[in-house]
Amino acid sequence: MSKLRILLFSLLLLSPLPSQAEEGSLIGRMQNIEPSLVEIRTVYARTLKKRNGRAAIASYERHGAGIIIDPSGIIVTNTHIIANAPHTYVGLSNGKILEATVLYSSEADFSFLKIKYPHPLKAITWADSSEAKIGQSIIALGSSDYNYQSILGGEITSLIESRSSGAIELLELNLNLYEGDSGGPILDQEGHLLGLVMAKRKTQDRKSYAIASNKIRQEYLKYR
Repeated sequence: MSKLRILLFSLLLLSPLPSQAEEGSLIGRMQNIEPSLVEIRTVYARTLKKRNGRAAIASYERHGAGIIIDPSGIIVTNTHIIANAPHTYVGLSNGKILEATVLYSSEADFSFLKIKYPHPLKAITWADSSEAKIGQSIIALGSSDYNYQSILGGEITSLIESRSSGAIELLELNLNLYEGDSGGPILDQEGHLLGLVMAKRKTQDRKSYAIASNKIRQEYLKYR
């Protein structure tokens, strides 16, 4: 049994009891999405000088999640995970680790990465975030060190719109995030991409934010 499936069973135990058909359908959808979820790791290096005058190299990492949005190897993740990193690596569900190049970075904290792979990759299906509703159930997937792959269930608690266009830009969610969950997808109950995890409010539990899928897709279409 995959780790994602084990975590999904944990989620089901915390939710109202589903029917066997509902449980089987949800597990099937999550298993179908698993190949699209990736881990992002960035490696930074800096030079440190010791007291004896010798220079030493120290390296450190950031990590998070991402989701494949194009079979050619285009991935979306948070900009704050990969910003200024000399090396960015993508871990696929099959265990392969590939170095990625950055195609585009938005001030809205999402970036597109590109990896080269010999075969088409499994891409997530988009949801229309303009149809998101307060109280709508969602599922968040991440790449937390706390439990390797995190899967959290919650609801949309607020919709934050653009002042200029009126379009939904951010989803407010009633879930807690762990370190490494940044860049993970927010899915609707059909397993479609409704948003991208961005941040949690440190001063309040169960309060997180995600970038609306339509905002991301609008930029993605320029790079398809």
